[in-house]
Amino acid sequence: MVFTADQIEQIVEELTKLKGKCSVEEINAMPQYNDFKAQNRIFYEMIISTEGVNQVVFKEMMKMKRRLEAGEDQYSVDVRFGQFMAGKYIDPVIPKKD
Repeated sequence: MVFTADQIEQIVEELTKLKGKCSVEEINAMPQYNDFKAQNRIFYEMIISTEGVNQVVFKEMMKMKRRLEAGEDQYSVDVRFGQFMAGKYIDPVIPKKD
């Protein structure tokens, strides 16, 4: 099963809310998240961790996912997301040459 951006956003919202009410063990035992957990193990673990998901980066990821769903090519989407990440994390640290 391939998850759409809408489905991913809903799952992230649900898991984020559950973190406040349930233990990680209880969340891991919930069968409705098994497919998501199996296909997106690292992302799933990030969501349920104490740090959670960086909302700015997550929203940009979902924008890019929607571009893919609309038929834009993978390379263009990857380049655009790479530029976003570079602007967020590299540009503030490394001075630009004239």
